[in-house]
Amino acid sequence: MKAYLIDPYETKVTEVEYSGKYEDIYKLIDCHTFDCVGFRGFKDTIYIDDEGLYKEDKQFFMVDGFPTPLCGKALVLGTDKEGDSVSPKTSLTKLKSMIDFIPEIFIVQAGTL
Repeated sequence: MKAYLIDPYETKVTEVEYSGKYEDIYKLIDCHTFDCVGFRGFKDTIYIDDEGLYKEDKQFFMVDGFPTPLCGKALVLGTDKEGDSVSPKTSLTKLKSMIDFIPEIFIVQAGTL
């Protein structure tokens, strides 16, 4: 099935192929553990690196409608009525318009203020 990969390191959003196996999420977003982000008005689920803030090389992005920046790569998938993953309902064009990558210059390190 199709999925969308949000890559703040490359500052791009691309369509990728997802096998449907949750283990492949780890590979696609380069992580050891992931979490899910969902929010009102967004029909899909964003899978993020749950330990992204602990990595030395951090890159962030914002999603319209979500109140805080997200860290690291992310995968966007849809969900059916049974809770299983399906292709995203949001179009790639629409998702791209919802993403703002945060330039490294604006990332404030804790304790530097």
